[in-house]
Amino acid sequence: MDSNKLRTAVLDAINDLDTVRQRFTNLLADLDGDAIQVPRQGRWTKPMLEQVWSKIRHLRGVETLFGLTAAYAGKPVTFTRLLHESGLTEQQQRNEHARMSRVIADLLGEKKWPIENWQGPQSPESGKAEMIYRMSKEIAAWWYEICNREDEED
Repeated sequence: MDSNKLRTAVLDAINDLDTVRQRFTNLLADLDGDAIQVPRQGRWTKPMLEQVWSKIRHLRGVETLFGLTAAYAGKPVTFTRLLHESGLTEQQQRNEHARMSRVIADLLGEKKWPIENWQGPQSPESGKAEMIYRMSKEIAAWWYEICNREDEED
């Protein structure tokens, strides 16, 4: 067998083991009652959030989305407000949301966010409906804890 093919097969097997380990960790969190149901997004555990955040924290628009919705935990945040805070264009922000969705789907096997999101009413000024985001207080507390631990490790 070609050594490159063998190396690739071993790396794939390691990734598969990591995925299985993460799924068992999530199942244990469910059994222990440590899962939170995010409306329209499904259940989330702290280990799931840690896993996802480690892969998306470099995305400025996503970092702003998490930071802003955590700062206003339990309250709605508009896409317009998010754009203002991130400094990105509308297309850049949307692209980062799409990237986050792909990363989560790859890691967890389903498209969902740890942040509730829905389309708001149509704006009389623009004629477009605006996306609204809301992070639960529990998810916000986990996120702050994860970020603080990262700061201490740096």
